[in-house]
Amino acid sequence: MRKNLFMKKNLVFVLLFPLVLFLSCGGERTTRPTKPEYKFTINGVVVKDLSIGKDIAYFIVLRDSVAFDSAMVRIGTDTLESQGGGVYSREASYLFGFEDAITIMVSSAEDDFTLRFDAVIPGYFRITSINHRNVTAALADDVVVTFSASANASGYFISVVRPDGSNGYTDRIVADEIPHKSVLRDAFYPGDVFTHGTYPIYVVSYYKSFLWYPGMGFYLPAGLPEDELTGSYGTIGVGVVAPLDSVKAVSGQ
Repeated sequence: MRKNLFMKKNLVFVLLFPLVLFLSCGGERTTRPTKPEYKFTINGVVVKDLSIGKDIAYFIVLRDSVAFDSAMVRIGTDTLESQGGGVYSREASYLFGFEDAITIMVSSAEDDFTLRFDAVIPGYFRITSINHRNVTAALADDVVVTFSASANASGYFISVVRPDGSNGYTDRIVADEIPHKSVLRDAFYPGDVFTHGTYPIYVVSYYKSFLWYPGMGFYLPAGLPEDELTGSYGTIGVGVVAPLDSVKAVSGQ
């Protein structure tokens, strides 16, 4: 008899518990919140910069436009260290070889998010000749920069930097200009005044695209490809900066 009474009390509790819970919540039904779906933005570059003798990988990761420091960013078997503020980077004298096939992975375990980007490091190349090493105000023709081919490159661009560090001339090199590029004379006339000094010349080959990174000594041209990632916003660039060359603007006729 006592056993039956105990079972009846339990049954009443089981039947009343949902009602108590309902009333304690103010008469509102409660449901477990669904896991939010975030949108990631990833911008990064992998570069062999022969002008400074370094390999550099530099990425910025945002989650819903906010810097995200809990991602895993890997290039092959190398993991990039988080620098805070959504920045992940690594640099060394050697991280990858010319013409290496690389796989870039950006992931967040807590968000079940993984981005995979396959690329190829362009091949070694260099500036082979410059028709005028000394440029004068009276120079009648253009400065022509000639360079060798870079295997696996999607494109090239050139950047001429003025002695004060400002942008003298930067432009993409279209297919029918390869392997020569003419530098406009405006590069040597900031503010319409012929300026003496050394003008560093950078030529860059890139695979897919190219982006800015800390320590970059040149300027990017307009019109580089962007927003080509699948599954997230942003751009990843891969490239090689040729060994640095230069011309001098000097007095003379």
